[in-house]
Amino acid sequence: MRIKRRHSRLRIPETALIVLAICALLSGCRRDIRVNISREDIAKATAASQEGDIAFSRKDFYPALIRYLESIRLNPNNEYVFNRLGIAYSQLKYYGEASNAFLRSIELNPKYPYSYNNLGSVYFAQKNLKKAEKYFKKAISLKHDEASFHMNMGSLHLEKKRPDKAMEEWRKGLALDPNVLKNSSISLIGASSSTAERRYFMARLMASSGEVEMAIDGLKQAILEGFDNIEAIRKEPDFDRIRDDKRFVEFMENAALLIKLRSKVGLPE
Repeated sequence: MRIKRRHSRLRIPETALIVLAICALLSGCRRDIRVNISREDIAKATAASQEGDIAFSRKDFYPALIRYLESIRLNPNNEYVFNRLGIAYSQLKYYGEASNAFLRSIELNPKYPYSYNNLGSVYFAQKNLKKAEKYFKKAISLKHDEASFHMNMGSLHLEKKRPDKAMEEWRKGLALDPNVLKNSSISLIGASSSTAERRYFMARLMASSGEVEMAIDGLKQAILEGFDNIEAIRKEPDFDRIRDDKRFVEFMENAALLIKLRSKVGLPE
């Protein structure tokens, strides 16, 4: 049986990934929750996972995947590495394999919140919002002070047309970590809500937090993506905190012109 290639630019043969994955499953992912591992193999596994982290930080996801697979082959007891493996699979859009890795991480440590959150992200990417919400809620219940979990839950609420709940969760996230928007993306892969809508709500969030420049930038991006309800901006209480700022006043004076100009460069009207 021939295996179809899902990516046209594989730097590592896909057959190699399949062989390594099978080896990992045969040697590490038995039904036993944990197995006895020698200190030597633990040390080798740690080194391999660290190399995987370095590759991942460079966005070299295939080499990272190979090193994580090698790590779990040597030491199948590490929920952290299974979580990292799942993230690498997710980046490459191997969602089935990603789900299995996250589930194995959860099996090893049912109280490790990040794997629940990341499994929720996989379901979100696949537009299975019911399961995504289930795992986001579980992650928050285990670690309620993790800002990124609330940001992800907010994105899910927006996707389910619950803008008020989305704003509530995003505000929780920002209160926990004012830099969360700089450190992680809240626009989860697979969102079907319009980019303009998400940009507008982010601008509202920034304005309510007093972040003038980020609010204005969000509004500009929303307009360029198709948002054109200037009256909504004028009436929205979230913008009251920055409404008298001269930068915001200047933006509002030019907003109508920006809407007109976007059609000149082939953007949505």
